[in-house]
Parts: sequence; structure tokens; C-alpha cells
Amino acid sequence: MLLRATRALPRASTTTGGGLPQFPHPKPTTTNTTTSQPTILEVERKFRRLTVPALTNINRDHHHPHPNHHINNNNNINPPAATQDKYTPYSPTFTSVATLPTRTIHDTYYDTPDHALCSRGAWIRRRNGAWEAKVKRPWWKGDFVNSRFEELRGAERVREVILETIGGRDEGEGVEGFGRLGKMAEFVTTREAWLVDGEFKVVRDRMDFGHEVGEVELQVEFHGQGGGGDGDKMGEEEKAAVMEDMDRRIEGFMKRYAWAWEEGGAVGKLTAYFAMMKRRGERA
Repeated sequence: MLLRATRALPRASTTTGGGLPQFPHPKPTTTNTTTSQPTILEVERKFRRLTVPALTNINRDHHHPHPNHHINNNNNINPPAATQDKYTPYSPTFTSVATLPTRTIHDTYYDTPDHALCSRGAWIRRRNGAWEAKVKRPWWKGDFVNSRFEELRGAERVREVILETIGGRDEGEGVEGFGRLGKMAEFVTTREAWLVDGEFKVVRDRMDFGHEVGEVELQVEFHGQGGGGDGDKMGEEEKAAVMEDMDRRIEGFMKRYAWAWEEGGAVGKLTAYFAMMKRRGERA
């Protein structure tokens, strides 16, 4: 669910456990191209897996999962009658759950051979044919499991991120014209998603290389300061404050419904992909 944040900093209604390999490029990106334009701020917290087959408006007389549970046509979880007295109800239950369409996502990530972009906090990808950049500023809190990003869409904005992050010149038409960039990772994800309590997007991603991970996320369309100088500085401070609030709300949501998330460290998609490729290389 995508809402807006402005200079007034309204509430954004909308564990370190993995990440990309680290490379020795200490110079951070300080791009300011997008500060005067609307931009999407995304805050997410990953979890290992859901503890239930699907998220639904589970009634209070339904029970926690059990090996003998079955799922009815509405995807509600019903324990066998013989076991109903042995398990505690889901508590608290979700206020509301809306099932979103299942998506198939084809992601191709690009970088230089020495990973100069991702080491500076910029991830460039083509998702189902559309160019996107996810940018993490070095002064923002978060990591690759509890993450905070600015998401930019469209070839022109992606090109700006690349040029401002690692310099150089446009060596051809479109993003693929950057001679230094090549494919870093490519995989297909099946994504199930739910809108919970009217604003929190919960997703379950299953990748074609056998990995699974979930996320709780909020997105907000940010309209703030820009134009260079103090305006850019104020805009970055506003973004940081908005995302801090978003993260607090996600944390509270996940604590409230702690029964829904499987315990254990979550591993992000790219981290799992690189680990898989490393294993294949060792076996070759």
C-alpha cells in the first residue's frame, strides 16, 4: 500500500542475518538528483517463513498449526476435532486481511565486475522488463534484513543513480549501454502477498533456486525538500525520520502478531543466490 509523506512528517500510513558480499569501496553515494522529485521510500523486515499456509481472518476459535491440521476452501486453518482442546487460539488475531494477487517476478540484477554499485548502496535491477534502482544511504539505519531503501523507477532515473554513484559517462543508449555493467544475478520469484490491518504488506517469496523468505513492508511516496544545498540536507533528514517511524510501526506489528513468523534468522534473496552459486562453483 503506497501512501504519501510530505514536509510535515506525518505518520507513514502506508537482525542482521544476510546481505551482499562486502567489497572495499568506502566512498558512499551522495546522489541528490531525486530529492526534488517524488520518490518511494520502502522499509521492510524479513522473516524466515510464515507459520501458517496462508494469512486469513482467522477466527479466535481456530488454533495454531499442527501436523494433522487441514485447510478449508477459504484457506483458514482448522485443527482436527480431536486436537482442538490441546492448542491455544491465535492471539491476537488480525484485524483484517486482504489477499493480493500472486505474482511471478523475473529479476535481473546488474553491477560492475567489482560490484562498485552494491558496495556503495545502490542495487540496479530489471524487474519484469522495467528498470528499478534501490538506494540505501550510508547514514540511514538498517541492514539487509531490516532494511530501508529509496526506490527509483524508470531508465532515466536508474541511469542517474549509476552515473552519480560510480561516475563515468553514458556509453550508449539506455541503461544497458553502460559498458561496465553486467548481470550479477538472475532468478524468478513466485510472490504471495497479503494486505494486513489495512496497511502492512506481508509477502512470501519462493525463488526458482529453492529459497524461501518473507517480508513485512511499508511503502510511502515521499514529497520533500530538494533543489540542492540545505534543501537536499533537509530532504534527507525528512526521509530518515519518515523511515524511522515506518520501521517502528513494522516492529510493533511483528511483535503483536509474533505467532505468524517462524523463529530463526532470515536470509535475503541475493544472499541466498550468491551462496547457491558459490556451492555450485565448489562442486564444479
